[in-house]
Amino acid sequence: MRREARAYILGVSTPNGLGAIRSLGREGVEVVAVDHQPDAAGLRSRYARPLIVPDPVARPEDALHALMSRRSGREKDVLFPTSDAFVLFLSRFREQLEERYRFCIPSRRILDGMVNKRAQYEEAMRVGAPLPLTFFPSDMSEVEDAADRLIYPAFIKPYYSHLWHPVFGNKGFKVKGPKELMERYEEVFRAGLDALVQTVIDGPNTNHVKVCAYYGLDGKRRALFLTRKIRQHPVEFGVGTTMESIHDETAQRIGLDFLDAIGYRGIGSVELKMDQRTGRYMMIELNPRLWAQNIQATYAGVNFPLIQYDDVTGGDVGDASDWQDGIRWMDAFEDARSFWWYRNRGAMRWPDLVRSWLRADCHAYLARDDMMPFLAHTGLGVEAARVAVDLLRDRGSRSAMRRGRSAVEVKADSA
Repeated sequence: MRREARAYILGVSTPNGLGAIRSLGREGVEVVAVDHQPDAAGLRSRYARPLIVPDPVARPEDALHALMSRRSGREKDVLFPTSDAFVLFLSRFREQLEERYRFCIPSRRILDGMVNKRAQYEEAMRVGAPLPLTFFPSDMSEVEDAADRLIYPAFIKPYYSHLWHPVFGNKGFKVKGPKELMERYEEVFRAGLDALVQTVIDGPNTNHVKVCAYYGLDGKRRALFLTRKIRQHPVEFGVGTTMESIHDETAQRIGLDFLDAIGYRGIGSVELKMDQRTGRYMMIELNPRLWAQNIQATYAGVNFPLIQYDDVTGGDVGDASDWQDGIRWMDAFEDARSFWWYRNRGAMRWPDLVRSWLRADCHAYLARDDMMPFLAHTGLGVEAARVAVDLLRDRGSRSAMRRGRSAVEVKADSA
């Protein structure tokens, strides 16, 4: 099948965008890698031509001009947003961009709401999705009220992740009691940010499951894929570093019920976690875009970027609703940091890590047929050396950590 439209991947500094580049480029689609960071790893891929644009957050009108001024061929080109910043950018300028490009995303109401965590959880409450105890304090008096009603530990998370991370450099704050809750919210409000707080869903990393789906222009579900975390970094509240494809009917039903109820369109992933105290899945969040491990789905038999590309360009789209179990994705450097946490608690040994690496089918940055993004990401080995130094530094505090820990509650899957 001849595919003439170009694919513009918006945001290629992370595995989200790089996975899309490879999934499309290997199928013969002409790909343009778009980012505002000149050192973004995806700009070095052999499967894409690089395009540097202004920051879509700081200079959105300039970024729009850069995209609208691109020369068009006979076919409208296709846009794939891979970050919250570009999702909001695409939603804001969708009418202008539709003159030049094709894409499939939810309505502005749904999309803006999904990127805003408060709006997302309020929508989840409306449709009856299972959620942990959640509060949305807007001032310190409301924080005090929530402090008395929460079950601890709890987790403070931002409404907008792309505004939070440059300030705090994390996904949020875990708090163990009312005093710590108050202190952290004072920091949040001083920074001019908004955040919600939830009771922590108790359980190991392997209780995390992602339900990933694509709903086409006609509203029909055209693709489905499930994956679970083996490890993540940071270990308590982080991003998956080793993931494995699975089937789980209960998680699948919860994720699809939510997406169906809100009339979702485009690619999205619903993250769930089973609370080991109750044995029930709770919803963590919906990401209205390609997720970090999307290349894993391609290796398992469901090429989400290509399915969406064919759908919006009028190609032949089947029903990709099954996939191979046991396909593993890994971000090796971040996984090494996660491993060290487990090792310090007696849950993993070096042979376990080596076996886990050997089992990986695909990687965040590494690919034998496309090495430059990996080399760019590692700074030609500088990043690898830094990780080694960090691990050796952590080793010095290993004895102290062991003296202070309780019995290991989390077991790493090191098979």
